[in-house]
Amino acid sequence: MYLYDQKPGTHFSDASTATLQTIRDSEYSVLVGRNNCGKSFLLKSLTQQWGQGASYLGPARYQNFNLLGYYTPNRNRRNEKWNQFMNQWQQQQQNIDNSPVNLQQAIAELSDDQRNRLAEIIKTLLGVDLEWRQTVDGNSMSQKYISCGGHNISYTSSGFRLITTLVTSLLDTDYDTFLIDEPELGISPEAQGVLADFLFDREHRAKYFPHIKTIVFATHSTIFLDRARITNNYTVQKAGDAITIQPIQNQTDFNNVHFFLLGNRFETLYLPSAIVLVEGKCDDKFIERVVSLRYPSSQISVISANSDGRIKEILNIAKGLFADIQRSPYRDRIFIVLDSRHSAGLPDQLVAMGIPKENVVVWPKNGIEYYYPPSVVDKIFGVGTEITITGDVISRNGISHNKGELVEKVTSLLQADTAMHEEFDIRFLQPLSARLG
Repeated sequence: MYLYDQKPGTHFSDASTATLQTIRDSEYSVLVGRNNCGKSFLLKSLTQQWGQGASYLGPARYQNFNLLGYYTPNRNRRNEKWNQFMNQWQQQQQNIDNSPVNLQQAIAELSDDQRNRLAEIIKTLLGVDLEWRQTVDGNSMSQKYISCGGHNISYTSSGFRLITTLVTSLLDTDYDTFLIDEPELGISPEAQGVLADFLFDREHRAKYFPHIKTIVFATHSTIFLDRARITNNYTVQKAGDAITIQPIQNQTDFNNVHFFLLGNRFETLYLPSAIVLVEGKCDDKFIERVVSLRYPSSQISVISANSDGRIKEILNIAKGLFADIQRSPYRDRIFIVLDSRHSAGLPDQLVAMGIPKENVVVWPKNGIEYYYPPSVVDKIFGVGTEITITGDVISRNGISHNKGELVEKVTSLLQADTAMHEEFDIRFLQPLSARLG
């Protein structure tokens, strides 16, 4: 039990030592965990350990100003900021999350080239033009202010200034490491997504922030998880005074973290970009492989109904989930793929249930095998006339495979740039691409 004014003896577990070194050596790391699990303590401790080349940005970074301050050269700027951080961190008698960055001063301290980069980034992220204007036109000695789309930055939203603060901080070449506590604070989910995509993009990183070695986020937002490299994400837990950092090692762990950050509620889970209902296993396997190659950044759920009779049953389940498909965002994102032979009136019944007519794909010939990529079919059977299908057997040029064998061979030969059958492209891929944008 601690006295009322006694600082806790929070520390890292011995098992976390190697993990901390991995974080130090990574381009990106994302820390997630419950409130009071030690994420902020971890960021501040790492800032202290990693020295003056590391910059900590706490959650208390909301600022407003009317005019730009004057820039006064200071060769000891980084050292003074470091001492300010260390004094606050080591001597504080309570958990204070102030950030050492002052947006007004930080923008003034940027070089002209860096300010131009800042304006370019803000235009890319938020579509707003930043300009550095004189308060008195025609008087270069008058004080400057920042014009945002024609008005002073002081009239912009807090979210705009919070994003500007983050970007301005990252442009500071005095630092090669940035530790950012809750980058999502005060920023709309849409803007969070734009900002996260920008910061995780390697081309943007190389173009605008080549000086940065490491960025570490501590977040409560699913949007700032590193989806491209799930092992860059870590869970932080605290037992007593000991903090343990565990790397996420597989997709199951990542899904669990994602679920946790969504409040452990199924109703808040992200749903797939599109849903494709197909009749059989071969349709399922082939289409699943095609969409995973063609749309690697989209989550597309391909569901096999096993027969056309069960498609309506599955669609009724979907109607229960979405309440009203006609009004659901999924109205244009559910596709049904049918063979030429199917239950009488089925396409019209599906349209009556809320599926757009153009999303009900009916192959002119009975069998997905007729619509495999011609170049892939030629590799398997040799060049020749159209394949023949007799029951479960597909043949050409004296070569035969059953449907299960053939779909395995076809999917193993598919590449992202494989030219698809014309009918498959026109009837299925083009409408799907239009919905995915």
